[in-house]
Amino acid sequence: MPLNLYRNVRESGSVPADWKPVRGGTFKDPVRNREALLELRRLLPGRWRKVIKLGNIGELHYFEHESGDVADVKFFAWTNTL
Repeated sequence: MPLNLYRNVRESGSVPADWKPVRGGTFKDPVRNREALLELRRLLPGRWRKVIKLGNIGELHYFEHESGDVADVKFFAWTNTL
C-alpha cells in the first residue's frame, strides 16, 4: 500500500478549493490498522493518528503525523439524498 507524504491536506491535491472545515468537526483516533501503521512509520517514524475532518461540502479522511505532515488524504463529497 504505497502512501504519499504531504506537508498539509491542501498540498495533496485531493481537497476542492471551495471546501472549508466546520468548527468542532474534527475527530482524531489512533491508527488501528496494523499494516497501515507499519507503512506510515516506514515513511516517517513516530506517532500517527487517523483524522476525519468535516467541512461545508464533504469530509476529509487522512493520517496525521505528530509533526503535522499528512498521508493518504481522501475527500468524500456529501450528496443530497432527499
